[in-house]
Amino acid sequence: MSSTPTRNISLTAELEGYIRTQVATGHYSNASEVVRAGLRLLMERD
Repeated sequence: MSSTPTRNISLTAELEGYIRTQVATGHYSNASEVVRAGLRLLMERD
């Protein structure tokens, strides 16, 4: 069993579509990678 914490989040249709597009175009392997990349950018900004 993975020791990586998981979270359930609610997304707007627009955000869900963006994530699906990023995965479909091959920029990311899955939705978790997209969300982690976004969180890293927020951390850098802050």
